[in-house]
Amino acid sequence: MMRLVKDTAAMKSALYLGVDGGGTHCRARLETADGRLLGAGVAGPASMRFGVERVKASILEATRQCLGEAGLAEGALAKTYAGIGVAGLGIIGAREALEEWRHPFAGAWFEGDAYLAFLGAFGGAAGGVVVAGTGSIGIAYLEKTVRVGGYGFPVSDEGSGAHIGVNAVRHALRALDGRAEASPFTKALLARFNEDVAEVIDWMRNASATDYAGMAPIVVEHAREGDPAARRIMQAAGAQIADLVEGLFKRGAPRVALVGGLAEPLLPYMPEEVAERLTPRQADAMAGGILLAKQKRREAAAVAATG
Repeated sequence: MMRLVKDTAAMKSALYLGVDGGGTHCRARLETADGRLLGAGVAGPASMRFGVERVKASILEATRQCLGEAGLAEGALAKTYAGIGVAGLGIIGAREALEEWRHPFAGAWFEGDAYLAFLGAFGGAAGGVVVAGTGSIGIAYLEKTVRVGGYGFPVSDEGSGAHIGVNAVRHALRALDGRAEASPFTKALLARFNEDVAEVIDWMRNASATDYAGMAPIVVEHAREGDPAARRIMQAAGAQIADLVEGLFKRGAPRVALVGGLAEPLLPYMPEEVAERLTPRQADAMAGGILLAKQKRREAAAVAATG
C-alpha cells in the first residue's frame, strides 16, 4: 500500500500525475518525484466518445481530489507534470482536440489508455496487454505497435463489460418471454427496469457502452454465486478475452498481462492453458502515466539542453 505524505519540502519540487481515463471511470494519482503518494482521485468517464469537454472535466475532477488529499491548492498544478491516458484517443480529431487544451499543468502528454496500461505493466519493456474493462483491446509494443481488437462497441470490444452487459440484457429479455429460464440473476437485472419491457426498450434507445458495462457487476456477482446463465456469459467473455491474448502471442509478444477492471473477475473463466501463460503486471496504468510524464519531461529537457 502506498503511503500518503504531507511533506512540505517535497511539495515544493516538481510533482507527477498519472491519469487513467476509461469508459466508466477516470482515476488519477499524484506523486512526488521520488514516487511517494500525495493523493488519489476518481471521477466519471474519460472517453472521447463522450466528447472532449466531458473528458477534460473528468480529468480535472479526479485531479482536484488528488490535491484535496495532498492538502494542496490548485496552484500546485503549475509544477505538476501529467501523463494522461484517454479511452477513444484513436477517434479522428480526438488527439488534436486534447492537445489544444489550455490545461493548468506544467506539462501534459496524452496517450490512449491502453498504452498507459502497457507502460505500467512492464515499465516500458517489450510486451503486450489485454485490457478488459468497459471495452477491450489487445495491444503490444515491439518494433511497432501491434493491435488486436478494440475497434469499438458494439462491433468489437469482445469480452468487455459492455459486451457482458449486452448479453445479460439479451438473456434477461428471453427469460421474461419464457424462452429462457428465469433465475435470481435475470430477476436482479430486470429489477433495474421494474420488470417492464417498455422501460428496457426506452433505455436501450440511447444506452452507451458505459451503460451496458454497468450491468456487468450483476453478472459477475451471480456467476460467483453459481447462477448457470451468468456463468455462461462470463465463460463466453473469458474465451473472447483469451482470444485477444492468443492474438498478441501469435503476433510476437514475448509476454502478455491482463489488466483492467474486469481482469480479475474474468480470469477464472478463461481457458486454463491461456490463463497460465499470462504475466502479472508490475504496476497499473496510473503508474504508466507517471512514467510517461517523467520520460517526456526528460526528453524535453534534453532537447532544450542541445538547442
